Amino acid sequence: MFPRKKPVPDNPLDGTGEEMVIPSYVSFDDAAARTSLWRMLARLPSTVVSMLATARATAPTTVVVLLAIEITSGVASGLGLYSTASVLRQLLTTGPTPQRLIAALPALALVVTFLSVQQLGGTLSAYLSQTLSARIQYRAAQQLIAVASHVDLAAYDDPNWFDGLDRAYDSSMAHIAGAFSRMVTALGSLISLLATAVTVTALDPFLLPALVLSTLPASLAALQASRLLYDSVRRTSTLRRRRWLITRMIRNEEPAAEIRAYRAQPFLLQELQRIGGLLEQEEVRLAGVQARTTLLGRVAGGIGLGLAYGLLGLFLYTGRIPLAVGGAALIAIQVGRARLTDMLLAVSRLYEQSLYVADYDTFLTDAKGRTHPGGGRPAPTTPERYRVEDVSFAYPGAERQALSHVTLEFRRGQIIALVGENGSGKSTLAKLLAGLYHPDSGRIRWDEVDLAEADPNTVRDGVAVVMQDPIHWPTTLRANVRIGRIDRPDPDDVALRHAALASGADVVADQLPHGWDTMLSRQFVNGVRLSGGQEQRVAIARGLYRDADLIIADEPTANLDARAEAQVYESLATLAAGRTTILITHRLASVHMADYVYVLHDGELVEEGTPLSLIAEGGRFAELYQLQSRNYQTGPVPAPAEDGG
Repeated sequence: MFPRKKPVPDNPLDGTGEEMVIPSYVSFDDAAARTSLWRMLARLPSTVVSMLATARATAPTTVVVLLAIEITSGVASGLGLYSTASVLRQLLTTGPTPQRLIAALPALALVVTFLSVQQLGGTLSAYLSQTLSARIQYRAAQQLIAVASHVDLAAYDDPNWFDGLDRAYDSSMAHIAGAFSRMVTALGSLISLLATAVTVTALDPFLLPALVLSTLPASLAALQASRLLYDSVRRTSTLRRRRWLITRMIRNEEPAAEIRAYRAQPFLLQELQRIGGLLEQEEVRLAGVQARTTLLGRVAGGIGLGLAYGLLGLFLYTGRIPLAVGGAALIAIQVGRARLTDMLLAVSRLYEQSLYVADYDTFLTDAKGRTHPGGGRPAPTTPERYRVEDVSFAYPGAERQALSHVTLEFRRGQIIALVGENGSGKSTLAKLLAGLYHPDSGRIRWDEVDLAEADPNTVRDGVAVVMQDPIHWPTTLRANVRIGRIDRPDPDDVALRHAALASGADVVADQLPHGWDTMLSRQFVNGVRLSGGQEQRVAIARGLYRDADLIIADEPTANLDARAEAQVYESLATLAAGRTTILITHRLASVHMADYVYVLHDGELVEEGTPLSLIAEGGRFAELYQLQSRNYQTGPVPAPAEDGG
C-alpha cells in the first residue's frame, strides 16, 4: 500500500500559505521566542560571557584595555557628577560670593578633569570596540565556514540544516559584531549608572526610585519593540529566502539562457513583486505595532518623569533637602536618566542581537554534532576486497529507504558497473562505498576494516570521484587539476602533466588562451567557460592527479555527445588501470568495459553478473539494454528466428 502524500499546493512556487510562518529550521528557537521578557533578560549574562570569550580569543590584550577604559570612564562619570554636586553646594548654600567661587575652583577643576577622562575614554572605547568588532565578525565567519565544511555529507540532505546554515551566515553574521559593540556600550553605561546611582543615593535615598521610574517604561518598550522585530524576521525567513533564490537565478550565468528561452522573466518578476508586496505588508504591520508599543512606553516614561520632578519639588517645598542639594539632584536625575536610557537601549539592541547570536551558537553546536569526531582505524591504502553487508540507508526525512538490505562484493582492479533507472540507489551506494555516508544498518568493509570505525580522512584519501556535473572551480586550469590532492608535492608539474596526458586535459590546455594559467570562470577578466567534454577531461585529470585506489565515476558522460563520450571513456579506461573503478551509468552501451555489473531497482539489488551473462539471462538488465538499443537502429527490430523454421 502506497503511503499517503501531502497535497500539492496551488501556488506555482508551492507553499504561498506557508511563506509567512516560522520555518522548521528555526524551530530550535521557538521556545526562546515564547519566553517572557524577564527570562530573556536573564539570558543576557550568558551572551555577555560568550561574547567576552570570543573577544578574548580574538584579541586578549585589546579586551583587557577596553574593559579598563570602560571602568575608568564609568567611575569618572560618577565622580564628575559628585564633584558637580559639591560645587553647587558651595555656591548655593549661602550665595555665590567671590570667596566661595575661589573655594569652589578645586572642585570645579575636578569636574573638568573627570569629564575630560570620560570623553577621552569614550573616544578610545569607540575606536577599540569598532576594530575589535570587525575582527570578531571575521573570526566568527571563518569559524562558521570551517565547521560547515567538515560536516558529514548527510547534513546536506537535511533541509533543516541547510537552511539553518543560510540563516546563520546571512542573518547572524550581521549581528555578531553589533552585539559586541552593544555589549561594550551596555557595560560602560551600567558602570556609569552605578556610579550615578551611588551619587543620587548619597544626595537622598528617595531620589533613586524616582530616577528609575522616569526611565524604565520607555526602555522596556524599546526592549519589546526589538523582540517584535526579531519575531517578524523569523516569520518572513522563508519568504526572504525565496526572494533571494529568485534574484540569484536572475543574476547567475547558468540559468540565463533557459530563462530567456522560456521567456520566464515576466513570471520571475511577478513572483518578486508578489513577495515584495507580502514583505511590505509585514513591514507596515511591524511599524504599526512597534509605534504603539513605543508610544505607550514614552507616555508612561513622561508620567514617571513628571512624578520624579514632583517628588523633587515636594522635597524642596517641605525642606527635606536644601536648594543646593535640589540643584545637584536635578542634574543627577538628568544624568542618571541619560545613563539608564543609554544602558537599556543598548541592552535592548543587545537582547535583539543576542537572539541571532544564539542562533549562531546553536547552529555551531548542531553542525559539530553532525561532524565525525575523527580518529579511528586507518583505512587500507590499497584494499584487496570491498564488501557491502546487508546495508540499508534512508536520507533524512525520506519516506522510503534509498537502499534496502544490499549485499555485494568486488576485488581490487575490477571495473564494477552500478546500473539502474533514476532513483534506484546507484549514487547512494557509491557514496556509501566511499565513506561519504554511513549506513543505517549493515556494514561496509575495505578488507577487514569497517568504514564506520575507520578514520574518515584516511578513507577519503583513498577515493577519487568523477561526477556527472563537475564543480566549476573559479580558479586556473592548473588549480582545477591540482585540487584533486592539493597537498601533493609537485614543484615541476610532473604529476600534473602525467595526469593531463592520460586524460586528454593537455589538449584542453592547448585550446585555452593562457594555457594552464587560464581562469575557468567568465566572471573574471580573461576567464573562459569550458565545454562539457572539456570539463569531464579536467575532472578525470583531477582524479588521476589524486592517485587514489578507488575511482567513482558517476554518470560521467550523461551530458556529452557521442564523440566526447567516447573520448571520456578512453580516458576512464586509462584512469582505471591498476585501480578499482565504480562506474555508475544508465547508458548501458558503456557497460561493456565493466568486469561485473550490479543492477539496482528501488534500492534493492535485483541482478548481478557480467554484461554478457546478464543480456543472456533476459532479465531487467537485458530489457533495459534492448530498450536503449532500439534508439540506435535505423530500421525495425527483426523478430527472432523460430526454431525448426
